[in-house]
Amino acid sequence: MHLPNFRPASTGVLALTIHSLVLGQEAAQPQEGLEEVVVTAQRREENLQKAALAVSAVSGDTLATQSITQATDLTRLIPSIQIAPAAAFTQIYLRGVGTFGANAFAEQGVAFNLDGVYLSRPAAPAALFYDLERIEVLKGPQGTLYGRNASGGAVNLVTAKPRFGERSGFLTAEYGDYDAIKASGAINLPAGERSAFRFSGQYVDRDGYYSDGYDDEQSHALRGQYRFDSDRVDLSVMADFGRVDGKGPGGTIMPLLDGKNRLGPSDPAVIAAYRARTPTAPVPQITARNDGYQFNSYYGAMAQLDIDLGLTTLTLLPAWRKTDLDFVSYASSFLIDVTEKSKQSSLEARLASQTDKLKWVLGAYWFDESVVADQAFRQASNGTDIDSELDTKSFAVFGEATLSLSDRWRATGGVRYTDDNKTQDTEAHTLPFVGFVPPGPPNFTPIILDIPTFATSDVDFKETTWKLGLEFDAGPRSLMYASVATGFKSGILYSALGQNYSEPEKLTAFTLGSKNRFRDNTVQLNIEAFYWDYKDQQISHLGPVQVATTPGGPVFGPVFLTENAGAATISGVEAELLWQPVPQGLVSLNLQVLDTKYDELRYQAYSTTGAPPLLGCQISPTTLTGASAAARIFDVDCSGKSLVNAPKFALNAGYEHHFELGGGGRVTVGADTRIESARYLSIDFLGQGRQDSYMMSNARVTWEPADTNLALTAFVNNVENELVFSNSLQSPAKAGTVYNQLRPPRTWGVRATYRF
Repeated sequence: MHLPNFRPASTGVLALTIHSLVLGQEAAQPQEGLEEVVVTAQRREENLQKAALAVSAVSGDTLATQSITQATDLTRLIPSIQIAPAAAFTQIYLRGVGTFGANAFAEQGVAFNLDGVYLSRPAAPAALFYDLERIEVLKGPQGTLYGRNASGGAVNLVTAKPRFGERSGFLTAEYGDYDAIKASGAINLPAGERSAFRFSGQYVDRDGYYSDGYDDEQSHALRGQYRFDSDRVDLSVMADFGRVDGKGPGGTIMPLLDGKNRLGPSDPAVIAAYRARTPTAPVPQITARNDGYQFNSYYGAMAQLDIDLGLTTLTLLPAWRKTDLDFVSYASSFLIDVTEKSKQSSLEARLASQTDKLKWVLGAYWFDESVVADQAFRQASNGTDIDSELDTKSFAVFGEATLSLSDRWRATGGVRYTDDNKTQDTEAHTLPFVGFVPPGPPNFTPIILDIPTFATSDVDFKETTWKLGLEFDAGPRSLMYASVATGFKSGILYSALGQNYSEPEKLTAFTLGSKNRFRDNTVQLNIEAFYWDYKDQQISHLGPVQVATTPGGPVFGPVFLTENAGAATISGVEAELLWQPVPQGLVSLNLQVLDTKYDELRYQAYSTTGAPPLLGCQISPTTLTGASAAARIFDVDCSGKSLVNAPKFALNAGYEHHFELGGGGRVTVGADTRIESARYLSIDFLGQGRQDSYMMSNARVTWEPADTNLALTAFVNNVENELVFSNSLQSPAKAGTVYNQLRPPRTWGVRATYRF
């Protein structure tokens, strides 16, 4: 496994726990014993097995081996995480903590970072998955060193950095079924003894998995980096650009209509099945067409400056990002037409120092974001148009220190204060169907009301989060640690009169862990037990908000809002095992056992037809007035249910073996599998929105000819061709009509990699 050159106080954001699939590299060399890994877990260099953090990670080589080019593919690699597409957005869940939101107001509950820079937009994890050193997943709240919107944890992308004195690079080309063409490459160019450039890029073009061409993948991206290092100054600069095109994600109404053939949203069979469901014509209908598209662009620039001041190191990390979204997407009866332009600027400053007795970091963080969005959500019998100007300003100060109490005991304490200010200036139009133009039959011209809402907000969210930890060296290669940490996710705005924002959600995590090496450094066993107390949980769903005021009282219309509807407890155990039975082979196991429960989950559902919603929870009618005469609003109580996207059991297992050939070449054979128990995908808790237990496996074989820098690979992913749901949405217009998205089917391909 190639390891990056770390430096003190760098943007390497966490300790690298060797994940079960880190073994899947196309150039790994057999060796006696597991490697020692040096990482920057807590803003300082330390041995992997001495880092008292719960982390899983996947190397950049493994991402190439597994043909990972987008965030949603990560779910099959790490047991604790579930990632799903939602139009052009990405929804990340970690141990059941995440956000279902898919609009301009939404923010993740699991922070997403690129080289230490927080990316706020749910669409941000696009066109970034190439030329990476590794991807890391921190489990649990990151309330001190990483900060805002990390109540459930963080996903960190670490790019491959320029290397001094080295002219090198790689080129990878891949072809597979669905006419998949993927290419990526990088070149490293020295510019003197202490400076270097690195340029990299990626191109992806794949047909859609659905019958109508949806769920395709078209993207290209470029990244340029420069690094300079002197005795006291280390400077890195990076700029990147990405474009995502194509038709975008797809899905189908349930039940699946043609076995394992994926009938897309605009397939004639799907449209006919949808139109046959109540309410039928002449009630206005919207059905998916084949004109969905994505034209989304991503721009970024950042720098890191490390200055050795003698007793401390000063780190400055300025960054700027821009996201331009333009897409049309369909779910059942649901047209989503969005144009969104966002810009974010941030600056982090840190002072760090370490001695034999004390290691500490102090810092400050500033963040400024503006979003201008034009969003249309249409279901024919109901619709909403929302034009918003949103602004977020955040400031934080933080610190963390580790003190050696003795040769074997260490204590850690950290605290962070965050002050978020959010504003909105929104014009929304609620568009309910209320009947037909008289005299009625045979004239069925629908009447659509237009109820305007002008929503403004200017609200502050302030929170202090903290961490306490204790570490003990139980042996030369054994570490035990315990910690309690808190995190929060800022309040979320939405379009409404009166109350139009949620309060922050909070999570307190208790962790007990152990990291160990045994049997002459050939066995690694890391175990973590955890208990999470989740308060004021934010739930994103289509629900009633006040859209108008009348002499008879407030009028409520349906809006996709985020509200504090839940409290939950989450507990479990995760174990990671690496075993090298022979120098040429490596066994890996990563098991998570999870127990989750909504102690409280209460919200309101909006019915455009007046019929009670079809939910797997208790419902009762209210007396609230809807936007049309037929509409009704219901109270929903799902308390006692398990958290969504939180399977009770998830196991990743893999084995890889190297065979040396007589002529000097080598063949590497590898296979891995994921076994997962059942889980619900939405707070509707419907059977058709439930993914049953499944097993999904991947296999590959790589040939490296003698005396070459070439590797040739053949692979099959999802060998079983399992139908696995990634997301679920019930139609707002036709109760009981469930629209599901799926993970990729069985795919195969061949890949050539040349390194120089």
